[in-house]
Amino acid sequence: MSEAKILIVEDEAVTGMDIRKSLVEMGYSVVAVATTGELAVRKAAELHPDLILMDIMLAGRMNGIEAADKIRRHCHIPVVYLTAYSDDSFLAKAKLTEPFGYILKPFRELELKTTIEMALYKYAMEHALRISEETTRVILDATDDFLFLIDPRGKFLAVNQALAKKAGRDVRDFIGTDIARLVTQGILSSRMAAWNLNTNQKEPVRFQEEFHNRWFDAAIYPVTSPEGDVVLFAISIRDITAQKTLEEQSRQNEEFFRSLIEDTSDVIAVLDRDGTLRHESPSITRYLGYDPECIVGKPFSVILTEESLPVFRQVLEEVLTTPGMVRAVNLPVKCEDGSPRILEGIISNLYGNPVIDGIVVNGWVKK
Repeated sequence: MSEAKILIVEDEAVTGMDIRKSLVEMGYSVVAVATTGELAVRKAAELHPDLILMDIMLAGRMNGIEAADKIRRHCHIPVVYLTAYSDDSFLAKAKLTEPFGYILKPFRELELKTTIEMALYKYAMEHALRISEETTRVILDATDDFLFLIDPRGKFLAVNQALAKKAGRDVRDFIGTDIARLVTQGILSSRMAAWNLNTNQKEPVRFQEEFHNRWFDAAIYPVTSPEGDVVLFAISIRDITAQKTLEEQSRQNEEFFRSLIEDTSDVIAVLDRDGTLRHESPSITRYLGYDPECIVGKPFSVILTEESLPVFRQVLEEVLTTPGMVRAVNLPVKCEDGSPRILEGIISNLYGNPVIDGIVVNGWVKK
């Protein structure tokens, strides 16, 4: 990463200048040389370098390890230690600050450049991973569905806010706990908790289930390792109660509508917006000879004569513009045997009507 900005933290002026000269020759940009830990923390916050070369023993009250720890927690800038100290006690303390490298003085320029490049690359990869993880978290929390990961033993690896809110717990409190707790609390069914699955289950499982007077759509996705072993299950659970209620209401409405038109003497047809027949009353058989089951799904124009098509299309276009609009019609139609008839009645826009929700043609047939 040429042109990377580097902050040098070194209390020996001559050593600091030598390191600066080497870095510039390598193609890096040195933003500053700090001589104390306190100055290093301040310069890191002000200059936002890409990397910090940190000596451990510094002038002032704060050593390099303490400075690196503050920089890690507040600025998230990668630190490489550059020091003459190799004592185990220093190494143990330095590890706690999660450095991206540790170089002992005296060093070779090739060793310094290699360590810097590796540190910058590692930091870039970790930064990209953090962004990816944060993006995933935001996406997971953007839905009201329950989304979570469990291992094959039923231990939580991750959950989203929707499930945590339902359980009255913090997201972090779930990690490592058993999903059985949510089953005993009545938040999930045993099937939703994947109790009926094992590590041999490698195909996704999807099902709908009624649970505590609500309907849920659940999907369980096994995640396998490169060796082909199931290492975790990704589970998605959506509350579809409203959808189920609408489906049931629609079914009841359709049955109610069918009962209304079953015995009527008028010809009643329900059309979609494009003029396709959705329902047809049995009376069409008596007046025109068509079997309702044979013409449903076809254009209403199958019963119209050529001369009536433009009139029908114009009226249909007009009523579609306004819900509730009604237009009178007098349409030449043809019987199944081709003989002419006249359909006299009305066309109504009943979209939005909970029973019909379509275009209705209602009339009687004359010779």
